[in-house]
Amino acid sequence: MSEGREAGRDRSLTDAGPMVVLNRISKVYNEGKPNQFQALQDVTATLPLYQTTVFKGPSGSGKTTLLSIIGGMTRPTTGRITLGGREITSLPERFLTEIRRKTFGFVFQQYHLLRGLSALENVMLPAYPTGQGHRVIAGKATGLLRRFDLEAKAGQRVEHLSGGEQQRVAIARALINDPAVIIADEPTAHLDSGLSLRLLDILAALKADHKTLLIASHDPLVVEADLVDRVIELRDGRIAAEG
Repeated sequence: MSEGREAGRDRSLTDAGPMVVLNRISKVYNEGKPNQFQALQDVTATLPLYQTTVFKGPSGSGKTTLLSIIGGMTRPTTGRITLGGREITSLPERFLTEIRRKTFGFVFQQYHLLRGLSALENVMLPAYPTGQGHRVIAGKATGLLRRFDLEAKAGQRVEHLSGGEQQRVAIARALINDPAVIIADEPTAHLDSGLSLRLLDILAALKADHKTLLIASHDPLVVEADLVDRVIELRDGRIAAEG
């Protein structure tokens, strides 16, 4: 990343301090109903730029919900989120969508690739709302597939790819808009040890490229990886430990 580009990103996101600040975030589903469920309770944390933070904890601990809230895909019931010094929790949906598109790249546990479309077409999809021309988007997508050794598979439908190939397509798709933050939910859940280690190499390269990584995982390979700067343990929707 050039110095000018990095400086521009710093000005837009960090004038007031850290990348993401969570202030007493709580999330209640089905509020007021018999099946009411408290997914998160008073979660407060500061997530610095250019670091890798792993949220670990058992199933149901609130990891996925927290990542969804950080990425602007779900709104908290109470609490505030500050992004680069700007409070975003109460923004209208159209502004939140724009921030989500430009700032975050998502790698979902189930990948969420669109069957019937090629690897190249899947990678291109998030860039269409930006208004760039088809040729420009296709060039960027091809470059990302090349980066992950998938250029030869660009024209193949994603359902014909292996699990590891599908995940690399999902990572390429997450990078198409050059986001500052990569959010990954249980990225090794469907991978064997060899593919998990390859994924960690990819994530380490992204970190070296000045990406901020927020990962939900209970996999020891991820939690104990050298690229991880900080581990936040969640239990019953609360922060149980930090290290």
